[in-house]
Amino acid sequence: MENRINHIIARVLSGESSSDDILSLSEWLNENEKNRDEFRRLKNYWDADVAFKHSVAPAFSADKLQQKINVQRRQTARRQLWRNAIPLIAAACLLFIFSTALFLYNTNDRISEHYTLLTDEHTSNFTMEDGTIITLNKNSRLSYSDKYGKDSRNVKLEGEAYFEVAKDPSKPFQVEMNGASITVLGTHFNVKADAESDDITATLVEGSIRFEGAKQNIVMTPNQQLTFNRSTNKVDVKEIDTDTFTAWKDGLLKYKSIPF
Repeated sequence: MENRINHIIARVLSGESSSDDILSLSEWLNENEKNRDEFRRLKNYWDADVAFKHSVAPAFSADKLQQKINVQRRQTARRQLWRNAIPLIAAACLLFIFSTALFLYNTNDRISEHYTLLTDEHTSNFTMEDGTIITLNKNSRLSYSDKYGKDSRNVKLEGEAYFEVAKDPSKPFQVEMNGASITVLGTHFNVKADAESDDITATLVEGSIRFEGAKQNIVMTPNQQLTFNRSTNKVDVKEIDTDTFTAWKDGLLKYKSIPF
């Protein structure tokens, strides 16, 4: 498994990945924080030498990547010895520390990553590190930063997803869509925002959410469904049976009774 994921990572970093590679990597990253840390570490080694990255053939890039990691470790050890000698060279001290810090510790530019969760013809469940459970409907996309859960809890959605948000009043959970957003503290709700449709539909099962779009700010209550049209900016809110619109997450289809 480790060898397989290393080859997938290498193909992703070299720009030779397939949609299956992206999906496999997304699922692996979502398993735990350790996997995400490992990916960031490999990405840093890869990015440290751009010329090397572009010269590697995809067929053997995973092996080259491991060689690169070993070289970087030796280089890091040599840099550590150099830093220990810096006090003897006062005139160069500040310059060296500054340049080394830029190379090794500029986490904002080098380590900040954005992850994308993709589904094909099947639904998938993802558990975020804060305990939030997301069920992503087929042919949908959800992306988030590696800062998720640290500074904020923001995700971007294209398609449909059902959210069971873990409560954290200090970090509101926000779903961003093209033209609108939803903010919550802890609740269960469904959002549908297909790229090919002008409509965004939010269905609230429990708790409370605030919908924002086109300068409108609407607080929803359980068993309400809000539909926002991105072209007309029209908003419609109605009472509904939430099971009808959330049954998909359990692999079910539910219809209203039709008299004969």
